[in-house]
Amino acid sequence: MSTAFVSVPLFQGISEEGLQGLGEVFERFEADEATVLFSTGEVADWLYLLVDGRVALQEEGESTIELQPISLIGELGAMVGLKRRVTAIAITPSVFLRATGASLRAFFERNASVAVTFYQNLLGMSADKIRRDEQRIDDMRRNLIKTQKALKAMRELVLESPSTELSEPIHDMLEYLIAQNRRANYVVAPPSALPVSVRLPDGSAFPVLQMSRQFLEIPSAAIARGNEHWRGVLLLPNTEIPIAGTLEAGGGESARVNLDMLIDEYSASLEDYLTQAQLLDIVL
Repeated sequence: MSTAFVSVPLFQGISEEGLQGLGEVFERFEADEATVLFSTGEVADWLYLLVDGRVALQEEGESTIELQPISLIGELGAMVGLKRRVTAIAITPSVFLRATGASLRAFFERNASVAVTFYQNLLGMSADKIRRDEQRIDDMRRNLIKTQKALKAMRELVLESPSTELSEPIHDMLEYLIAQNRRANYVVAPPSALPVSVRLPDGSAFPVLQMSRQFLEIPSAAIARGNEHWRGVLLLPNTEIPIAGTLEAGGGESARVNLDMLIDEYSASLEDYLTQAQLLDIVL
């Protein structure tokens, strides 16, 4: 079984004895066509090594990547318990070697030298993925800036041109798109290293799920029924900010609060936090 690991970057540098030990942790798993290995939103537990067949990774029901042997699937999520970002489906009868993150961690506790090499490889692979993501984000940012300039030029053209029945709806749509692309709308999910919560007037506290300069997304349990105007205290890592806002109609497990304008001191504190949180997304 260890021969299947030789061409996998995650296992490079591990001794033959170590690979044999890993082979005892993995089990053979056969999947029929259309078998779902995991779905978006599930907490990852299994790591899969595709040794025969094909697997499609899907987002919102559409296939984005097709994997062929030998491919490792879900290695980072299984090791740290992340939620799956895609759905994996066998598109032909397929054969895998698979192991749970828990069983691998237990093996590494007994085999420190194998663990060091494995985690070095995992860290290197993760860093490479992050850098590729950063490149894509940079490309998207440059395209967004170009698009914003083009939208503003189109808006000026509409204002300078003779008015027609289409002028107003086109102008309004351009204004909407320009507003949506502004920096103030950038959203941050507070990282575990810089957690943020809100404290309500009754003393209860809830985590902030997402935030920007203009709104907070908080658990629905933090919303008082029948009260459209919300207030509380934003608990940042180094300071507290009294905040208030208007609830946006919605449902489910979270709710959005559109924030009222902050005084300059509090606005600066919020800006500082958002900058710190965004810096954690950058590999220096």
